[in-house]
This record gives sequence, structure tokens and C-alpha cells, in this order.
Amino acid sequence: MTDRVPASGSCVRCQRSLGLAAAKVDGQWYGSATCAEGGACPFDRYAPAVPEVALYSRPRRFFRARGPRELKRGS
Repeated sequence: MTDRVPASGSCVRCQRSLGLAAAKVDGQWYGSATCAEGGACPFDRYAPAVPEVALYSRPRRFFRARGPRELKRGS
């Protein structure tokens, strides 16, 4: 028998990303069994590993214009 875990998504209750400890209860995914039971979320004591700002890429148009020497050197 194989235990199934989600490939991506977030906890219905605490909105943290799902990992190997995720539990599916009544068709909804929770970060852990404790979170699914309504107890204190065990992930609240940890700060996010990556700041939320770093999760989104900025399009090139938001960077400063590069000069001809920088363009030549970067290749």
C-alpha cells in the first residue's frame, strides 16, 4: 500500500505549504494531523524558510537599463 501526499498546495487552516506530514481529512489537505484535528499548528513556531517577496520573479522591465559594456560582459 502506498501513502499518498500532495505534490503542491497549502494547508486549508494555516495556509502553509504542504509537505510529507500533510494529512487529507474529508477531501481537504492539512499541513499535519495536529492541524487537521484543530489543535495548535506545529508550523507556527517556525518562520517561513523563504520570504514571500522572493517567491515571485520580477520581470526584466523592472530592472535598471544596462549599458553597452555590461551587456557585452554578461555574455
